[in-house]
Amino acid sequence: CTCAPEKRGDIMEDVEMVDAPSAASALQVGEGAMVEVEELLEVTVGRDGLFDFPSVSAALSSQPQGTRFRIIVSGGVYDEGVLDMREGVHIAAREGCGPASENPVVLTARADHPAFCSRVDGAKVSGVRIEHHGPFGSMACVVVEAGNILLENCVVTGSVSVGVLICGYSTPALHTCEVQGCCGDGIKIADSAKPTVSNSRVHNNDGFGIFCTGSSAGTFTSNDIYANSNAGVAARGTCSGLFQGNLVHDGKQGGFWLEEKAKCDLIANDIYMNQKSGIQVGGHSDPTVMKNIVRDGLKGGIVVHDQASGSFLQNEILRNTMAGVGGTDSACPLFHSNIITDGKGGGIVLHENCGGVFEKNQVIRNSHAGIGLKGNSNALFDGNLISDGSGYGVWVQETARSTLQNNVIERNVRAGVVVTDTATPTLSQNIIRDGKHAGLLIRHNAKGKFRQNTLSHNVHGNIVLLEQVSSELVANIISHGPLGGIIIRGSTTVTVRGNTICHNDGANIAVLDNSDPICDGNVLTNGAGRGLVVMDKAKGTYRFNMIRNSELAGVYVGRNSCPELIANCICDGKAAGILLEDDATGIFTHNIVCANLNEGVAVHGRARPKMECNVVLQGGHGGIWLDENAGGKFRGNVVEDSGSNAYRCGTTTANEWRLAERNTNTAPAALTESLAEWADEKLRAPGGNKKVVLVQNPDSSTAERGVAMATQCSELLGLDPARSCMVVARFLGDAGQFEDAEDLIKRTRGFLDDSGPFQMGTAARRQQWGDMSLHCAELLNKWAASSSEYSKDLMTRAAEYARDAAGVFASIQPQDASTVDSFASSLYWCALNFATLCRLGGGGQWTAEAACEAAVEAVEVAHRMVSETTPPHRIAELLFVQGVLGFCRAQSIAAGHLPDQVMDSGQTLQKELLIDSLRLFETAYQHWCEAYGERSLQTVKAITMIGVLQKELNGEEAGLEWNRKELRIREELQGEVHPRTQQARRTFTSMIDSKLSKQTGQSSSAEVSSADVAHYLEENKEFEDADMGLRKPDTLSALASPKSKNSPEYIRWGKVSLYCAELLNKWAASSNEYSKDIMIRAAEHSVNAVEVFSNQMTENQEYATKYCSGLYWMGLNFATLCRLGGGGKWTTQQAYDIANSSLSDCERLRQSSPDETRAEVIFAQGVLCFCKAEAVIAGYLRSTKMDKEQLVERKFMQALQLFEQANQLWTAVYGEKHLETVKAITMIGTLLHRLQGAQAGMEWFRKELKIREELQGEMHPRTQQARRMFTSLLDAKLQAERKDQADCNAGGAQRTTSGDSAASDTQMPTDDAKPAHGS
Repeated sequence: CTCAPEKRGDIMEDVEMVDAPSAASALQVGEGAMVEVEELLEVTVGRDGLFDFPSVSAALSSQPQGTRFRIIVSGGVYDEGVLDMREGVHIAAREGCGPASENPVVLTARADHPAFCSRVDGAKVSGVRIEHHGPFGSMACVVVEAGNILLENCVVTGSVSVGVLICGYSTPALHTCEVQGCCGDGIKIADSAKPTVSNSRVHNNDGFGIFCTGSSAGTFTSNDIYANSNAGVAARGTCSGLFQGNLVHDGKQGGFWLEEKAKCDLIANDIYMNQKSGIQVGGHSDPTVMKNIVRDGLKGGIVVHDQASGSFLQNEILRNTMAGVGGTDSACPLFHSNIITDGKGGGIVLHENCGGVFEKNQVIRNSHAGIGLKGNSNALFDGNLISDGSGYGVWVQETARSTLQNNVIERNVRAGVVVTDTATPTLSQNIIRDGKHAGLLIRHNAKGKFRQNTLSHNVHGNIVLLEQVSSELVANIISHGPLGGIIIRGSTTVTVRGNTICHNDGANIAVLDNSDPICDGNVLTNGAGRGLVVMDKAKGTYRFNMIRNSELAGVYVGRNSCPELIANCICDGKAAGILLEDDATGIFTHNIVCANLNEGVAVHGRARPKMECNVVLQGGHGGIWLDENAGGKFRGNVVEDSGSNAYRCGTTTANEWRLAERNTNTAPAALTESLAEWADEKLRAPGGNKKVVLVQNPDSSTAERGVAMATQCSELLGLDPARSCMVVARFLGDAGQFEDAEDLIKRTRGFLDDSGPFQMGTAARRQQWGDMSLHCAELLNKWAASSSEYSKDLMTRAAEYARDAAGVFASIQPQDASTVDSFASSLYWCALNFATLCRLGGGGQWTAEAACEAAVEAVEVAHRMVSETTPPHRIAELLFVQGVLGFCRAQSIAAGHLPDQVMDSGQTLQKELLIDSLRLFETAYQHWCEAYGERSLQTVKAITMIGVLQKELNGEEAGLEWNRKELRIREELQGEVHPRTQQARRTFTSMIDSKLSKQTGQSSSAEVSSADVAHYLEENKEFEDADMGLRKPDTLSALASPKSKNSPEYIRWGKVSLYCAELLNKWAASSNEYSKDIMIRAAEHSVNAVEVFSNQMTENQEYATKYCSGLYWMGLNFATLCRLGGGGKWTTQQAYDIANSSLSDCERLRQSSPDETRAEVIFAQGVLCFCKAEAVIAGYLRSTKMDKEQLVERKFMQALQLFEQANQLWTAVYGEKHLETVKAITMIGTLLHRLQGAQAGMEWFRKELKIREELQGEMHPRTQQARRMFTSLLDAKLQAERKDQADCNAGGAQRTTSGDSAASDTQMPTDDAKPAHGS
């Protein structure tokens, strides 16, 4: 290359470093080919005059224009001031003068400016030391403001400054460098810089090792970062660097520290021996942390806090002094496929409101707890392995929630899962096994739901419940426990439903102390001990359980216990079926006890059980055994095929006779075996347990009412299995399980007809056949009535059952009172069923005309049975059935099944039938109200039909009130899930839809959402109807949270929730007293609304406004809930804290809003102060810093000031006569009344009443509330004045009669005068 200088040297390897040549010469390479080569100059720098220049700065200033320039520097110290790099310059140490040599090249500065600065491309510095020695606090030793300089094999130290500052848009590279001993950060990256740092050492700096800020990025690979005073690596702002393959260790603080909105990638780093957390993520950071090793930290491994998130994947986190993973504040990270092991302070520990998702992690050999959940943490743990811990597998405490599913929890020294304090977790489909202590331990006041888990081989019991636990155990498999399956102690009120509990060495279920559980639909089988043990004053309700193959007694009751066992199957045991000892009592009804080796039922000691309507079969040593001192009540039991004696007693023959006369042992074995098979089939069938468990009490006012009704029926009907079968069928039918009831009756009828094992030769058998036919006639009618529309097939069968029953009871001779009554009931159902069949146009062999004739015949026969002694309620039944017949004939005429005609009155037959039916129903309604009251299942039938006829004759508005009344009564008597209640709700809501269509001008066929219906009704102050409209299926689906949070359905959910929060508040405020149930729902809706619009508020102004409205209603609703003592999942203190936080956020967002908007927040803050004072008075909150009376007065005064301020703002904007202003007036009157007496508040209450009468009308609920308040105060004042006047007339001492006198205050009513605040 002839154009190169003489001192060029061998530097061709540097040609490729420059992107664009500044000058070139042509070199002939081949024929027709030309290659451009940059011109390169090389100069030397040294101190002894043998070199080209004495300083680097002098050499730099000599660089010719447009050339690449290489400066070879000999060893020595060069105080260059600010060394400002130029484009295309390479500064390199002379060979043998590198940073580690005896005579290195040292570029230094002492003034308040950098030692080295670069703003250019194509520059390079290699093999030199760059130092800065003062003054303290200087900017930096090396500053890169722009360009892409390369620092290679350099040492940077700044004892009074930052080592390397990289800023602007620069993209420098540091390779095999060392940055150490700086009083600030080692390397600081700011602005939008994007450096590459590789194979370098960053250590012993007084600040951070590497500090990324602003929107910087960059790549940091294979570096050794250690012994820095702050974190090894810190990232803030919105930086997004890549850290890969680095060693970050021995830091005097943490390893990595990410804050604000940093979004870095941490991949395959080795982070160890740091004095604080290996990785700490805070602010709103969202990093990706993958395949790192975080080990041997003197504090925690990874900590996520504030509102940070992030993805943590395939990391190894081990041997840290505190928790391997910690989360706190409101962090929400994702941890997936990590190994978290040997943590001395636990594996994963979450505090406060931390959430997140933890999936497929291995949490192994940690101390204290593999997973620890505290505060209000609420995360999802899915598919993790938690094993071999020296403490608990999972510890959920304080008020933590969280969901744990599909995890394997095994071989932990203490409990596999322990739940304490008031925690409420959800555990589903986990495997908890081989623990050295209990599998699942629940203590204190903990709750929670535990479903479909598998627990086995846990040493101290698979499930142990202590103290005042009230959890739910549903559909778990619990087996092979050395001390037992489920152990329930203390005052526990747990629900145990649908579990399989088997092969446990102790009892499958043991209930001790004062526990009172509900155990429904469980299978307890193959236990080495007893199936069910109830001891030590325990109680409990045990229904529909299968208890079989127990080595000892299937059920053991002892030591003053008093359980209630209903409809259980206790069979195939190696000892007694049911064993009672000591002073045990209890109630045992409708159980099947069969094929046990010892007695079916053994009553020892001084036990006194009550046993009714049980079936006891095939007891090896007898059916029922009583010791000498035992007793009890035994009635209606079936005892068959049990040893040599069905009954055995330990005393005299008289006792044996006394027991036997109350029971029967005449049941055919085939029948009882069939019933046992049916029960077994129901329990074993997929979903069968659920069918049985869903049986509800017909009367929900008391928990025992349904069972008491069934027992009473069995006593009236008789004592044999057919009658017991009828009891079960009626119980199922009353609960709406019509199909199961009919199936059971069909099986029993098969033994009573001509093809059965015995003939119908006796009146008793005919009576049984008639009873079953009669019950089926009633059952199928109710089944059809509960459907969306009547089934012709059901009604055909119902009519034939009724006809069979009538034929049976007519043929029985002689007829006693019971038979006559059954015959009358048969005629009643015969008329109803054939009338309905006529309405449907006939069915089976019955035409519409034939069905009508059969119904008319039944009514005529029933009329002939009426006498002077017939009670009014029986006459009402006949009137009702006549009304149904007339209505069905009219409907059949309208459908064209029967002919119509014009009557003498000029009206059609159809119209006359409808009018006459309405009259009959109204008369029946009056009779039934007198006999049973309005809230009765008899009376509600008349109410239903009056509503139908009023709608048919006088329009929908006339029928609406009757339909509303029917729905309310059915909800109260039959429950919301009963088919008849659901049918009533469908009818009522469809009428409301129709009403709205007419009011809004829509066509009847237009689709109207229930939320719109509710909004219309709320505007007309029909709050109750609005709430019912919101329970329609389309609105319930709108109120269910959508899966996608960016969908239109999600926004709609938020809008409906916001509306519901307001609606339910207004409803509660309009009532005489606030309803806690309504306010809980109002609070839940406001939480949902805030959740939606907090995620959407940046989208547009509308969502921001709705977010503020959600905060406002959240504050009001939770303040009111605080006043009521909390409710649902919120305590009083939690409700207050949520209200306070919501209103603070709302106030901050509305600072620049108009006066009327700010007044809303001020008003709500006043409500919060008022509600806190009320909660303190009621004892829901306690004062820790001052006396109770002082705190109450202080809060009332604060509330009064806030209401007066809101009143001034609203009056200035709207005037005094406005619905906003009147809210403040209401509360000012209330506070003045509380603080200064009745007279001070009376004028404000008078003002409120006048304004509401003018604006809302006299009948509005809020006007009526204001009138009640004012008149109660006025009445109290007048009473006080009369009392004072009476005292004066009697010569007593003169007393004041002012409105705020002591007498006036003491006479003030408190219940009716409760302020209706918060609307």
